[in-house]
Amino acid sequence: MKKSIPAFFILLIILFFTFGTSISISQNQNVDSLEIILKKSEGIEKIPYYYLLTDYYIYNSPDKAIRLANEFLIFAEKHDSAHIIEYCYQILGEAYFFQDNFKTALDYFKKFLTIQTENTNERGIGRAYNNLGIVYRAMDLYTEAIQCYQKSLEINQRRNDINGLSSTYNNLGVLHEHLNLFAQARDYYKKSLDIELKLNDMDGISTSYLNLGGINLKLRNFSKAINYCEQSLLISDSLKFNHTVELNYEILYLTYKEINNTEKALDYLERFYELKNKRINKESNSQIAELELKYQSDKKQQEIELLNKQKRQKNILNIFGLSVLIIFSILLVVLISNNKLRRKNNQILRLRNAEVIQQKEEIEAQRDEIEAQRDEIQRQIDISESQTNWILKQNKDITDSIEYAKHIQIALFPDKLTLQKILKDGFCLFKPKDIVSGDFYWVAQVENKSIIVAADCTGHGVPGAFMSIIGINFLNEIIYDEHIIKPNEILNQLRKKIIKTMVHANRIDESKDGMDISLIIVDYENMKLEYAGAYNHLYYIHDHMLTIIKADRMPVGLSEKSIAQFTNHTIDIYKGDTFYMFTDGYADQFGGPLKKKFRVGNLRELLLDIHEKEMVEQKRILFETFINWKEKQAQVDDVLSIGIRI
Repeated sequence: MKKSIPAFFILLIILFFTFGTSISISQNQNVDSLEIILKKSEGIEKIPYYYLLTDYYIYNSPDKAIRLANEFLIFAEKHDSAHIIEYCYQILGEAYFFQDNFKTALDYFKKFLTIQTENTNERGIGRAYNNLGIVYRAMDLYTEAIQCYQKSLEINQRRNDINGLSSTYNNLGVLHEHLNLFAQARDYYKKSLDIELKLNDMDGISTSYLNLGGINLKLRNFSKAINYCEQSLLISDSLKFNHTVELNYEILYLTYKEINNTEKALDYLERFYELKNKRINKESNSQIAELELKYQSDKKQQEIELLNKQKRQKNILNIFGLSVLIIFSILLVVLISNNKLRRKNNQILRLRNAEVIQQKEEIEAQRDEIEAQRDEIQRQIDISESQTNWILKQNKDITDSIEYAKHIQIALFPDKLTLQKILKDGFCLFKPKDIVSGDFYWVAQVENKSIIVAADCTGHGVPGAFMSIIGINFLNEIIYDEHIIKPNEILNQLRKKIIKTMVHANRIDESKDGMDISLIIVDYENMKLEYAGAYNHLYYIHDHMLTIIKADRMPVGLSEKSIAQFTNHTIDIYKGDTFYMFTDGYADQFGGPLKKKFRVGNLRELLLDIHEKEMVEQKRILFETFINWKEKQAQVDDVLSIGIRI
């Protein structure tokens, strides 16, 4: 049967933590002494020292907090103390969280929640959900984090727990700020501030003003940002909340920099670095003092051990000397009675014995050294294998995710039957640089007209793939929902949608987000072809003459020419005419004998050489030419080429 802790001792612990502030100050000064007292204590006498040490180590040395919390947990389970068990779960969750071991932290916070639920302790349940929300946010599991915060919020509102409400509102603000939902974050910070003002919690008020200053900077409400930070500074500076003061200086520096007030920006930047350097120096000095104390303690212990060793060696030498003296006296008597030869043989024998003993000791020392080196080599091998396996797993996980993204991207591309139906006697050569591609092709058949698109999005790989998905979705909206079938009007509308999306995503300064594109509409009934392009030209061959229809020198995205209209080109087409659309990946590929770019000039000559061949054969020649040119050089960009014959 488990031995339970007496009720009077639980009361003693409660009183201990009620007046524990002064004690916690002394534990900072002499943690080693508390560790020694803990080791010497027995039974329930250990409890206060476990509380003090875990409470100190949780913010100063999480690994030590984990060690002591596990010891405390075993003690609590042995004595069947539910209060101590739930305290240990809380400490272990926080310690693993500070070590970025979020999965283990989550397990302990869930155990803490289970105990609170079994005891129907609403205050504890609200605290547990708040902790789980913090861990889920750190793991980027935002849906789960919001759900936990909402549950904590409901419980705190029902209990009218204004302290809990303030904490939860602040955490929701942090989460929404992390998700770039700045307006929602600002509202949560304001709710937290209102409660802190009612509580007159100066630390909380100062922090809330700081958060509101930072969020208004991101919302570009610069005057409000300055006002909130100045209010935070009035409190934090007077109460010596140095870290809050440091963060206020940083936000004020960034704000004044945004409004081009160089003098004040420089002033706050200097204050920020001055305070930051003081903090870093203070932390460094504290670490040095702690190391010095540990060094002196270890040095003292080593000196004691050395003195004891010398004392033991002296006693051994005295005994050995006395023994040798007695033996020598006996031998001397015996040797005197023996002849010279025996004395000589005995002397030789003693010398040989001494050599054997010395050789044996040297061999044993060498053996010990070899074994130590072998163990160290094995340990290094184990570490290397562990790191290699971790890297391989991470690489596999990333590759699997990108492979899955590839299937999603391919699913958005036109299927082979649709592509063959619209291209008719044509081809599509598509060779991504990475698993997923920033180049994409798109086709549609509207009002007896064939619409064909070849596009090159910003970047390649995953970033380009995301932009290609945006482009495909917008083309579907423009063609099928808005019924626009004029090439230049399609590109104008596509540019508007992309710019609007970048603004909503707070990427208004990212001027490179967009795409280069060729778009043609073929009217086989009236034998007309319309074309509009952004940087990507249209090549066509009529009567063995190659003509290049120049694209507009502006992207489908934000640029200095964002208000300029794209040009619409109309061409009379004849049977046998051949049209080609390329992205820049083909011409920009390095290779050949001099490892230079393939260039547009070589591409024109190649098209003239192959334009009379079957389109399937042209695709094969273009692909083989690219591969032969590239040889062992890395592919520099995605490659997309579309050819059609009227």
